[in-house]
Parts: sequence; structure tokens; C-alpha cells
Amino acid sequence: VWTHGVSRLLDPSCIIRCDEDETHTASMYCTVCATHLCAECSQLTHSTRTLAKHRRVPLADKPHEKMLCPQHQVHAIEFVCLEDGCQPGPLMCCVCKEYGKHQGHKHAVLEAEANQIRASILDMAHCIRSFTEEVSEYSRKLVGIVQQIEGGEQIVEDSMGMAHTEHVPGTAESARSCVRAYFADLHETLCRQEEMALSVVDAHVRERLIWLRQQQEDMTILLSQVSTACLHCEKTLQQDDCRVILAKQEINRLLETLQKQQQQFTELADHIQLDAGIPVTFTKDNRVHIGPKMEIRVVTLGLDGAGKTTILFKLKQDEFMQPIPTIGFNVETVEYKNLKFTIWDVGGKHKLRPLWKHYYLNTQAVVFVIDSCHRDRLMESHSELAKLLTEKELRDALLLIFANKQDVPGAVSVEEMTELLSLHKLCCGRSWHIQGCDARSGMGLHEGLDWLSRQLVAAGVLDVA
Repeated sequence: VWTHGVSRLLDPSCIIRCDEDETHTASMYCTVCATHLCAECSQLTHSTRTLAKHRRVPLADKPHEKMLCPQHQVHAIEFVCLEDGCQPGPLMCCVCKEYGKHQGHKHAVLEAEANQIRASILDMAHCIRSFTEEVSEYSRKLVGIVQQIEGGEQIVEDSMGMAHTEHVPGTAESARSCVRAYFADLHETLCRQEEMALSVVDAHVRERLIWLRQQQEDMTILLSQVSTACLHCEKTLQQDDCRVILAKQEINRLLETLQKQQQQFTELADHIQLDAGIPVTFTKDNRVHIGPKMEIRVVTLGLDGAGKTTILFKLKQDEFMQPIPTIGFNVETVEYKNLKFTIWDVGGKHKLRPLWKHYYLNTQAVVFVIDSCHRDRLMESHSELAKLLTEKELRDALLLIFANKQDVPGAVSVEEMTELLSLHKLCCGRSWHIQGCDARSGMGLHEGLDWLSRQLVAAGVLDVA
């Protein structure tokens, strides 16, 4: 604000001449005799003992002239009416206050009310400054993200100190290279799938850049609005008390708008993480998934007491959970490598099994848990598994069978269970695997997830971050 005031005084169109000598430029103001003086004339004209007592201030501190009341033009405006109904025209002189339309109204001294508004403007200016810095920082990050995605030419120095231009690949180009490297090892018949995969990456990059550039434009517009508000506040601060009072409502509206914009920006910045990475994952059928984690829907089924819930919470929290019959279902998300398994654990009691069919839709894998200790229930497990394999909605789903409680002496081995349940015949034409495990210690659980991962995701990209 002060810088703006100084620059205004240095503007040739705003130069004030000395009242004693028009060839001189005034630099101070006498508040007693109301004259503009240069340093030389001030010394000459106020050298007497009487005039030397006159108060002279820098021209920038010259007090504003008091505005006269439009109703009583011989009286200066000295008060401000505080009644809600008088806000459009709150200025008044002593006659208006005592005998005019503002008689009996709440009022305040003009200077005090103006100073209060100035204080609120200064507070707002502080908030605007902080808000502007946040928006600017966010905009700089947007620029950096776009540059990282697009890449470009960069000037670097070699070991001899010679500068030359070098191409720096962006993450978009790296993602395309990842796709090309994968498809380069495939037969010519996969060229069409490669082009389709590249189009997916390009579409993702295009949409991402469009969104980022839109964010840049929004931030530019926001910064422009904030700058306009700052200029308006600076101009208001330079005006006389009356005009400051008249600008009160506009300033309040401006402050509310800026506060809303700041809140919206804070919510946006908190919920959006700026990251230039483009994680690419390939499925077995050569489709491309773009994102940090590929989501897989898994349903865990089996007889009651087989250990389904224990397995779920061991995978989720790596801790043993005391067996409790599941009434209804449990659902948890388990992240493994670059996969995110959404696992539905459905109760296995006889009266709950008819409800299993409600969880089949969009299921990509079925985990069927069998208690290896209960030989007398193996045929019951066989019967339920055979029913599952006839469901149309599970026709393309992977099947992972966990032979649980392998640590218990006398448990049915994986090989024996495969023969007893005739799994090779029962699961013919389907991608399936049986895995021995112990839900208490976690033995065999991750091996089962590894098999699911290998069936869902193309080889060589399981460890992509």
C-alpha cells in the first residue's frame, strides 16, 4: 500500500506545485495555514518564531479534506449512522445527528469507523497475501507436473563444461515406452492390441493434461481475481474517510467471496495429490490398466468353521482372529503388490448358503476354503463347490482352493484332497489351483495370492510400483 502511495506521488500527472513558487515541486504540507510547500520555501516562509510552530508533514501524510454535508453545507461530516436501514447513506453532520433524519440513531465518529474499516481491510490483505502464495505454489506445481508429463529439451553441461541440448523424456513418453517394450516381445498378431493399448495411454495422458491445464487456467483466473481485489483494497485505503465508509459493503462482499474461494482452493488442494507418474499394468488378455492399483473383486466361500474370516483378517491385519461364526458377510480390501483385492467373506452356515448367489456379480476370483481336519465334511464341501462351478456368473472367475489347517496332525494333504474331491474332473476347463495353508500362522496365504496375481496380470509386471 505504501509503495503504491509513493509511486502515485512520483507520477508526473500527480505532481503538486509549491504554493509560494510554482516552478518548485511541493514536498510537504502545512496543516495550520493549509499550504503546499517545497523544502526551500518552507524554510523561507516559516522562519519566523510564530510560523515555525506550524505543523508541517510530508505530502504523503497530508490529511484529507473534510467533506461537507449535502443537506447542511456549512457543516462538515463528522459521524456515521450505524442503523441497518441507513447503511446506503450513513454519513451525517452534527445537525443530521441531532435534528435531521438520523436523530436518535446509533452513531459512531467518522474517523473511528473509517479506521476500523481500514483495519479490516489490512487484515483481509494479510489473508489475501497468504492465499495468493498458496495459489501461486499450487500453480507452480501444476507447471512442474505438466513439464514432467510432457518432457522436452533441456540445456546440460558435459564433463568438459560444454553446454548442449538434451532431450528429457516425460512420464507420458516413459509410459508409452513401457507399453512398446511389453509388446515388442509378442508375435506380429499382437500389433493391433499394442496400438489399442497405446491409444488408452494417449487418451489418459490427454485427459490428464486437459485437466491439469484447466487447473492452470483456473489458478490464473483466481490469481487475477485476487490481484484485482488487492488493487481495489489499496485504492480504498488511499481514499478519504467518507469514501472508505461508502465502500464498506463492497469490501465485505469482496472479503466473503475471497474467503469462499480460499475454502474451495483448500479443499481442492487437500483432496488432490499432484503426481506426474502414470503407472501401467497389463492383464493376461493384453489390456492396459492405468493407475497405482488394479482392483480385483474376490468372494471367499466355504462351509462354516473352515477359516474364511480368519484368513481374511490374517491377510488384512496380519493377526490371528479367534473363530466367530460369520452372520452375513465381512468385506475388506487387501493390497498385494500392484493389485487391490476387495474380498467378500460370506457366512457358510447351511441357512446362509442360498445367499451366496447375491455376491457373484462382477466377481473375478472365488476363494473356496476347506477345513482339512474334518474328513466327514469333505463331501459336503465337494457338493457346494460343484454348485458354484455351475453358476453362469462365475463362469470366467478364477478358482483358488485353500486347504486350511494343514498344521494340524492328521489333516488331509493337498494331494489326497485333490483326489478325494476329483478336482481335475470337477474343475476341467477352468483356471484353478489348490493351496495348502494355515490361517493362524499365515503359511501358504501369500502363495495363493501370488497364483491369483499371475493369472490376472501379465508376467513381468507384478512388481511395478
